[in-house]
Amino acid sequence: MAFNSNWNNNTNWNSFGWGNPNFGNSNWSNQSNFSNQSNFNNLNNNLNNLSNNLNSLNNLNNNLNNLNNNLNNNLNNLSNLNNNLANLSNLSNNLNNLNNFNNNLNSLSNLNSSLNNLNNNLSNLNYNLNTLSNSSSWSNSNTNWGGNSGWNNSNTNWGGNSNWNNNTNWNSNRNF
Repeated sequence: MAFNSNWNNNTNWNSFGWGNPNFGNSNWSNQSNFSNQSNFNNLNNNLNNLSNNLNSLNNLNNNLNNLNNNLNNNLNNLSNLNNNLANLSNLSNNLNNLNNFNNNLNSLSNLNSSLNNLNNNLSNLNYNLNTLSNSSSWSNSNTNWGGNSGWNNSNTNWGGNSNWNNNTNWNSNRNF
């Protein structure tokens, strides 16, 4: 058959190198190239190293993820800190407002004290004025001094003493 002849034809087989004596001796079954124990060990070591490298890369990726998470957490903490600082600033402003309010209350208290003192002074002045206007001793004293009949009579006696001013005997004594 044509198929069998093509399959068994050494020329076709050898044309692909499968029938070449070098394939069996040096490429496939050579003890020093393929089945050498040191080559297997090296290959196994290389595979282990590759696996370790992959694990290292995986660990590095995990570390990068952790670093990214830490950076995000730090950014969040900074944002929270900024918010806290803003709250502290607002609290400081509120404290200043309370301090100003307290100062205003103190000023109002001082003003109230001044008004109370003024009211007390006015009350004392009013009391003194009422005392002066209603005092019977002052009225009686003024009456006694202004209308003392004893003094008026005395003045009358001194000013109109007919014996001194109209003494005809003294002023017109012809003997002198």
